[in-house]
Amino acid sequence: MCETDEQCVGRCLEGSAEAYRRLVARYEGPLLAYLAGRLGNHSEAVEAAQETFVRAYFALDKLKRRGAFFSWLMGIARRVSSEAIRAAPRRRTVDPSALESVEAGSEAAAESEAALMAAVDELPEKYRQVIVMRFFGGASCPDISRALGIPLGTVTKRLSRAYARLRESLRHDVGQPDAEVRR
Repeated sequence: MCETDEQCVGRCLEGSAEAYRRLVARYEGPLLAYLAGRLGNHSEAVEAAQETFVRAYFALDKLKRRGAFFSWLMGIARRVSSEAIRAAPRRRTVDPSALESVEAGSEAAAESEAALMAAVDELPEKYRQVIVMRFFGGASCPDISRALGIPLGTVTKRLSRAYARLRESLRHDVGQPDAEVRR
């Protein structure tokens, strides 16, 4: 049985289908929530999630940092959802003068999202788990407590510490002054 993403990816590359099922189970909720937000439709999100997991499985040998599975998976999901959006028939007209600001905003949003995914990947496993479940999966703290089999206070403490680490990491990315972070 694998506990970390790195261990699961290693076992997958050795031929363990069960290890990949574990990765799917771990990230299915957060991935669906992300895709539903991007696509605005649950059934399209389910289809895009399946496509994302299939693409990830067949490209797993190209993953350079095994511990970075989540951000790599989210990058695939971003591409899959972008393809789905482009393939969808246009239902409304768009004011051409608004396109420039939308495109600039989309690029900035994509850069921010990539920085966030990279920062989440750098977190220790115990912090990454609670962030993924809470932020990307939308789970409540009591739900996370039950799922991980840890006390509610531990969940809230880990979330607090994870948020602090993420803030610190993202500040470094944008060149803001260092912030004092309690450990």
